[in-house]
Formats: sequence, structure tokens, C-alpha cells
Amino acid sequence: MASGKASELQSVIALIKTLTNAQLKDILRVEGLAVSGVKASLQMRIINYLEQLSQSGHLESYDSLRKFIYATAHRSLPQSPSVPPPVAGHHYQQSPTNQVLHSHHRPSPIGMPMSSQGSASGPLNFKDSPFYRVIKQLTPTVECKAREHTRDSVELKILLDTDIASRLLADSKLRVMVFCAADTGLNQFTKSDITFPHQVELKANLDEVKANLRGLKNKPGTTRPADITNYIRKKAGYTNHVVMTYALTHKRFFILANLVECTPIEELVSKLKRRKTITKEQVLQEMKSKAEDADIVATSTVMSLKCPLSTQRIEVPCRSVLCTHNQCFDASSFLQLQEQAPTWTCPVCAKATSYESLNVDQYVDDILHSTPLDVEQVIIEPDGQWSNPGEEEGTAGPGSVTPATDDDDLIEIREPGVTPVKQELPPVLGLLQQTPSQPREQSSTWSTNKRPAPVIDLTGSDDDGYDSPVRPSKRQAVNMPRPLPRQDSRNSYRSPYSLPTFASD
Repeated sequence: MASGKASELQSVIALIKTLTNAQLKDILRVEGLAVSGVKASLQMRIINYLEQLSQSGHLESYDSLRKFIYATAHRSLPQSPSVPPPVAGHHYQQSPTNQVLHSHHRPSPIGMPMSSQGSASGPLNFKDSPFYRVIKQLTPTVECKAREHTRDSVELKILLDTDIASRLLADSKLRVMVFCAADTGLNQFTKSDITFPHQVELKANLDEVKANLRGLKNKPGTTRPADITNYIRKKAGYTNHVVMTYALTHKRFFILANLVECTPIEELVSKLKRRKTITKEQVLQEMKSKAEDADIVATSTVMSLKCPLSTQRIEVPCRSVLCTHNQCFDASSFLQLQEQAPTWTCPVCAKATSYESLNVDQYVDDILHSTPLDVEQVIIEPDGQWSNPGEEEGTAGPGSVTPATDDDDLIEIREPGVTPVKQELPPVLGLLQQTPSQPREQSSTWSTNKRPAPVIDLTGSDDDGYDSPVRPSKRQAVNMPRPLPRQDSRNSYRSPYSLPTFASD
């Protein structure tokens, strides 16, 4: 008996090794196992689980899984009725999940992809967002099968009734959005992120929907639903066709369309102002507690009054209650960014946050209302006192000395009994004060072979007027006879170079 059971197990293992990736993943999903990994990993995961059921004595579960593996292996055959029916009484026949999987492979109409006919088992819930609220689901949830090497398309048919069509025309807050989520194995029990396939194209009534469906790289849940309100006809009884084409996916996706009510950012900011805030007394008490801590050296810090996101002056200062810093960011700028790419992280400390955890900081709000609009930063003391660095620089305190400027008159203070020593002007100032017609040689007084030049008063006197004529410089004599040298009376020697003297008449 044991040998027969072992040979049966080996036959099932051999059959598992002939299945495709899609068939292996279907078996793993039914048993609640992970569907990630290469083909060999998927095979070993099923084989280990099957051996565990056989060795632990769960014969009913083992027999049910074995029959489901046989049924999965014969799904691709054209004559599906030839597959022997499962034994009655086992959970394989009564499992609603298995019934859904079998319904996915019913013959599809001509021209309709097979994957568009399947619907996901169980409800599909998405994470809540402050920017919209789901009112009604307009289409069934459609499964997008994994396509690792090919492309595929799924279709949603949106049929509006009279009430919804009239409400869409009257209220601009009501929108029709397409939601998509990746298969995580826990979609029925947890709320899913908005995630579209990486290679995707969305069309509504043959018009391409212009929307960012990718989000941030390697960050799931950083995209928003696709708004197709402007691409559909808001007419009762008209069938709007929405087609999503995707390719190169390693896991399943689920897609549907919902009627949502959007909330404007201005309304969210107003709601943020009305609810509980971080009081000024609370901030001061926290700062004083840190200053009194012996293990922390508290010093003055500079706090910016500009939003780190928009680089503009903050209008509504807010931060998360989980953050320990005093630096705030502007509520409107932060919500606008989250509406486009919902990362929900603090731009100052990168901690995870949410709309519910945001509060207005009254301490920073008081600083903003007490400073001019051109002030960009303030100095915060450890005890919570703050000051404007611009006012400290512009206001002279008691005992301060005003620095002299070039236009101020210099006053020389002389001590009694001390005669001041006349100092010559620096060379640069002397050159600047010379008149253009005066030669530079006359300013030199240090020649040893020449007579000292007369001292010229460059500063002028009170009697001199601006219209007094300037004495022209002397020109050097040219071709004048050289003067005779004087003869010493004590020596009769005459220079050989002297000229003879002639008696006068």
C-alpha cells in the first residue's frame, strides 16, 4: 500500500514538471502559496507542499490537490469533458476559488480576448485616499493574466444609468476613474495600492487616456487612478468601452472602474485648519525640556520660513505629530505633491506620514504673522525665544559705533603742548593732486646733484581762486654756448680745453 502511494506521488511529481508557469501559479494561488520565483522554484514549492500533506496524514487535502493538478494539466486540451470528474465530497469540487478558476477558461466570444472574460474572486478593496471617495463600482473586477513574453488586452464596459449620468453632468466633483492593483495573494483580506503594469496603454472609446500610470520607480502605490471622465459619454444607456493593453508582466493584475467623489485641495487645507493643532505652549514645553536635559547640548538654530517643496514662504505651516523637528512645510504644496505622486513621507525627515497625522503648528504660524513677508529665516533659541537676524543687523544698539565712510569729514584731535609733525602726502595722492601741465620732475626733492626744487603748495589757500592762471612750465634751453669755467686766482694753471682770451679794443 505504501509502495503504491509512493509510486502515485512520483507520478504526480512528474506531471508537475510538465506544467507551464501559468498553470503552476494557478495551483499555488489555490493553496495560498507564494507565486514569485522562476519555474524551478514554483515546481519545488508545489512538490514540497504535496509531500508535506502526504507525510502528515492529511489524505483528504492531498487527494484533493492531486486531482486538481491532474485537472490543471488537462485544461489546455480541446476536449475538456474527457477529463475524469473529481471525486465527490472533496473540497476541490466545492471550493468557490476553484469554480472561479474554471470559469476563466470557458470559451470566449469571437474577437474578445479570453483574459477579459474572467473576473477576480472576492471583493477588491483599495487604500483610502483624502483626495477621493469611492461611491459606486461601475464595472466588474477583471483579471489581467500574467504575460511574460507577449502582450494582452482587457476591456471594461461602463454603462451609466440615468441618475449617474445626470449627476456627472451637474457635479464636477464626481469623476469616473479606473483602478488597478497587482496580485499580492492577500488582495481579498488587505487593501491594495493603485498599481498599473509597467508597459501599459489605456484607451477610452478609442481615445488614448493621458495620465501618469507608472508612478515613481521602485515605489509601488505612488500613482493615482486614471481619470477617464472627459473621455466617456455621459449618456444613459450608452456603453463606453475602456481597453487596457499591457505586456511583459510577471504577475496578475486586477482592473475595474469606480464612480468617485473628489475633494479639492483647498477644502482639505481648510479642514486641516479647523481640526486639532499643535499649540504654541506644547512646542515651547518640548523645547524647554530638551534644553534642560543634561545629556543634550542645546544651541541656537536657524529655522527657514520657506517651504522645502515649493521654496516659497509658508502660508499654512504643518507637520506630522510623529516628527520631532520644528521645521514645517506648506500644507497646500505638500497636498498638491501627494495628489500627483502619493508617497506620504515628510519632506524634512522622510518619515512615513498621512493626512490624518498632519497638524498646523501654531508656534511657527505665530512667527509667520509676526515677521515681514521678505524675512526668510529666524534664529530659534533653546528656550523657544526667536529673533529676526535682519533686524539685529540693521538696528544699532546702545554703545555701538557707526563706521566712518568716505564722505565723512575727518577731525584731527591734537593734544595740548604737542606740535604736529607735517607729513607728506602718499605718492598716490600726490600724483592725483598734481595739475596736468606740471612736469613730474618738479615733484622730486631727493636729487643730490641738483638744487632742491621750490616747495609748491598743492592744497591752495583761501586767497587763491579757481580762475587764477597757472604758470607754464619752463622749457629747457637748446643750442646755448657752454659757460666758461671760473679760473682760480691762486693757480695760474689753465685748462687745455679753455678758449684763449683776446684783448678788447
